[in-house]
Amino acid sequence: MMHERPLVTFFLVTYNQERYVREAIEGAFSQTYSPLEIVISDDCSRDGTYGVIEEMCAAYEGPHRVVLNRNEQNLGLIGHINKIDSLASGELIVYAAGDDVSLPERTRKIVERYLESGKRILSIHSDVELIDIAGNRSGCRVPPVIRDAMTLEDMVICTAMTIGATAGFTKDLQRAFGPIRYPRAIEDLVMGLRSALNGGLEYIPEPLVRYRYESGITAIPDSRRQIFATKVQREVSELEMHLAVYAQRRLDIIVAARLELLPILKAARDRKLLQRKVFVGNCGVLRLFAYASKRGLSGVLFKAWMRRKKWQVFFPLKGLMKSRSC
Repeated sequence: MMHERPLVTFFLVTYNQERYVREAIEGAFSQTYSPLEIVISDDCSRDGTYGVIEEMCAAYEGPHRVVLNRNEQNLGLIGHINKIDSLASGELIVYAAGDDVSLPERTRKIVERYLESGKRILSIHSDVELIDIAGNRSGCRVPPVIRDAMTLEDMVICTAMTIGATAGFTKDLQRAFGPIRYPRAIEDLVMGLRSALNGGLEYIPEPLVRYRYESGITAIPDSRRQIFATKVQREVSELEMHLAVYAQRRLDIIVAARLELLPILKAARDRKLLQRKVFVGNCGVLRLFAYASKRGLSGVLFKAWMRRKKWQVFFPLKGLMKSRSC
């Protein structure tokens, strides 16, 4: 079926990744599939990322067409994702992050699966090979949607689904649902569900990307170096990301005419909203209790409140012990 070779865009998104971007570009240039357009798009980096990109592209003599883009102002990840459609010429887009490394056969294997489906797939994802900041390998990771054997109902409320750094998707997916409207959303949680809603989410059970798990917006900081205020701030930020994802999913469910999923989504949103109220800490106890009781969420309230209290005691105590040991 490879005689039907479609034009593919390998879309590499970069931002302040001077330390890693050379490896990411080498991964893009190493792709064995053709015809391939490589678009390297920088989101107005403030470090030397774009200088590395210009240097490597000027020296490139390979078979692929290379296109450079630099946003005049920082759009943020979601704004950058929304811009892909206007920058990519391919019918299939292979997405890559500037701190990860795509294996040479990644695009070819995605295209093979796409063609085997009769081009009915909207999105394709895979496992990853984990690497740390230094590039040392530390095993593989299977995406949660596969590991946990998620149903569509599970996907509607999940807060971890596919591994976005492995995504390949068609232009039809973006055109069917339009741009992502909530800048604080996480792209893989949106794109994955969009594909599943239309029955077009496909999985390749092997690692096609070396994934730098200690960097990026979803990297988990060392809790030993945090204080109470920063821990709470991170929790609130994460809850707000999930609420933004749920808001976008609500719009996408309506577009896909799967209205029976809306009550499931609303219940999950109510839980996240209550947790956010607890961690922001600007609501009185009685008011929170009334809000939770009305929605049957007293258990959620108690767990969130106890978690916040535990942090409130633990982090100052940790700081005191550290100061005494100095």
